[in-house]
Amino acid sequence: MTLSLEPIFHAAHLKLKPRTRVPQMHVRFFPFAGLTHTARYRDEQLWIRVSDLFVDAPEQVVHSLALILLGKIYRRKVDTTHHETYRSFILGNAMQERARHARSTRGRGPRPAVPKGRWQNLETNFERLNATYFGGKLERPRLTWSMKRSRRILGRYDATHHTVVISLLFDSPRVPDFVLDFVLYHELLHVKHPARAGNCRMVTHTPEFRAEEVRFERYKQATEWLRRI
Repeated sequence: MTLSLEPIFHAAHLKLKPRTRVPQMHVRFFPFAGLTHTARYRDEQLWIRVSDLFVDAPEQVVHSLALILLGKIYRRKVDTTHHETYRSFILGNAMQERARHARSTRGRGPRPAVPKGRWQNLETNFERLNATYFGGKLERPRLTWSMKRSRRILGRYDATHHTVVISLLFDSPRVPDFVLDFVLYHELLHVKHPARAGNCRMVTHTPEFRAEEVRFERYKQATEWLRRI
């Protein structure tokens, strides 16, 4: 049965601001591409959209979400137990799978993968790393360069589209092969060791991930080189 959102948000508002008149609320489920929720206070009215992935969520989870959203609007502190209740629910396997499906079917598709840059070809690096560190058994993800020469995000793995994106910064003759290899190796480890839930948060660098990362042959040299960029 689909939850009725307005009574839950009404109760949350009374809890946060018990001596204040509850404004008119416009609360509805919305088909976001993932676990997104929005809340706005405009013209003395509340406009709230909750991800439709929550249509069958437990009422206590939605109550915690309501407190969190309204707490941000009114700058009120919300007890950590509500954050824990919300995070525990969204990090569950079932909800994570539903969120991945929503992102893949509702979100924009990935841009075309371009593994060959001006100076470097990511497919060449992948084949070398796959043979050396993965026994040739790792399925090749989509490999592509980023649009910009980012120094903040050196690489990332998009699990929804099974895509590894490497900063265009590394498509340069001045970058040693072992450095680009290490950056790509780090992202390939995300393919092999997916993020998992733990202690009400998503752990992206698991102990297994860290143990394999330091096995990179020139790990120390690569990390020192990257610190200088």
